[in-house]
Amino acid sequence: MYTKQNENVGAAARAMKTMGFFDLALVSPHDPKVLHRNKTIQRASGATDILKSAKVYATLDEALMDKEHGGNEEIICGTGMPVDMYQERSERKYVEPRRFFEQLVNQDDDSAETQEEKIRRIVFVFGNEKSGMEESDMDKCQYMVGIPTNPKFGSLNIASAVQLIAYDWRMALGYYDLTD
Repeated sequence: MYTKQNENVGAAARAMKTMGFFDLALVSPHDPKVLHRNKTIQRASGATDILKSAKVYATLDEALMDKEHGGNEEIICGTGMPVDMYQERSERKYVEPRRFFEQLVNQDDDSAETQEEKIRRIVFVFGNEKSGMEESDMDKCQYMVGIPTNPKFGSLNIASAVQLIAYDWRMALGYYDLTD
């Protein structure tokens, strides 16, 4: 949400594709033409298909209501650095991604007949590069997933955060077999 640096959008697209995820939505990016900028495309490094299919929304509410990008989803996860590095961290309860995703995938769902039916579509919401997510945006998230970082310096590049969360979600869903 509210990304400031075009390169970060490209790097996030690359991180997503590397882990097998393809559905990117941007909320009110600083540069309205971010998806078409050379710096974005260069940093995507082979993930231009993610950029071409990405959608841009004016607000988080609009993005969450879109049927193709999370409308009426069962679970919405918000992730990001707990507020501004130079301010106090939010008092919200954060869950550690890896454990949370494992629990989510292993939940008993008596109505599901197959493992695929048990897996829910999740919308991951990341804040901007400088200050993470606003409290009002966090209110829209059912869970806050926090990447365990140094409490005195919890700054992650947005693309790094996307990579870490995508990796943990991929591992929970089932990883790619490297022996084939």
